[in-house]
Amino acid sequence: MIYLRVSIAAMVLAGGIFATHSFRPRVAATPHWPLREFPSDIGLSHSEDRPFEVQVVRAVGADDYINRVYLGSTLPVELYVGYYKDQRSGDRIHSPKNCLPGSGWEAVHSSRVQIGLEGGVPVLVNGYLVAQGPRRNMVLYWYQSHGRIVASEYLAKFLLIADGLKSRPSDGALVRIWTTASDGEASAQARAVDFARRVYPQIEEFLPD
Repeated sequence: MIYLRVSIAAMVLAGGIFATHSFRPRVAATPHWPLREFPSDIGLSHSEDRPFEVQVVRAVGADDYINRVYLGSTLPVELYVGYYKDQRSGDRIHSPKNCLPGSGWEAVHSSRVQIGLEGGVPVLVNGYLVAQGPRRNMVLYWYQSHGRIVASEYLAKFLLIADGLKSRPSDGALVRIWTTASDGEASAQARAVDFARRVYPQIEEFLPD
């Protein structure tokens, strides 16, 4: 019975993906606000741009991105936002869950982390404590588009399929926050959550409606 349910779910997902690739949306995504103009000062922090090398940019495949380190009264926090104006050509957004091991980071544990409350509904994102030798870092990430913040890769894919079937634009962004956990996991998560709470409403202003 479990195998049957999994098989049906896989067929539905495959059919949806085929549909999103087979039918072009009638309405293209409206232009987004250039991410380079995202605020360089968040709270008491100022920032430094940390652009990727050319080969990394090609591998990431984003149409626009920022990668910055915010410095101030607390330990540094890195913000990455990658915007993709059309995801119908394949799995363009690479999940950090899959990319972290390829970069030498191992997940110690993961959880859903609340970064806000919208209309009485918790805003949940992915939280990962990762390790590389003795180093420990805290990573938060989520998918953001059209007023939605989604933690689950599967739900993000489902919503992409639903938008494609309704002839809606298939653009979206991946947001990742990264900070050291050298001061302890609880402190690192609190710092990352506080930063996320400040930036996610501003990120929405840079994405198409």
